[in-house]
Amino acid sequence: QSTGEIYGEYMRAVETGDYSVFAEDRAYSASKLFLNAHSAILAREMEGRVIVNSCCPGYVATDMTSHKGHLTIDQGAETPVHVCTVPTRGGDFYRQFRRYDWRTSQYLE
Repeated sequence: QSTGEIYGEYMRAVETGDYSVFAEDRAYSASKLFLNAHSAILAREMEGRVIVNSCCPGYVATDMTSHKGHLTIDQGAETPVHVCTVPTRGGDFYRQFRRYDWRTSQYLE
């Protein structure tokens, strides 16, 4: 199945509110995949006008994780704040304060 086909399925699920075609966590994973891809595309389109990056706050103890996350809300906010306050070229994804390639699951620096 191509990324485009998965995206189409995901968008149909969003429109109808029926996520039954996805495995239990596949809709969430797909939404993050498309968010990261869209952020990279938007960064290219907005280059020179706006800096666009995305990040993962980590596994934060919130209602969404049934408070099982190992990070506090304040700790989870640290990487997003870091990304917004350091000079960057844009189009990057950050995890634990570092540039991270979400396609290969490897840190870049």
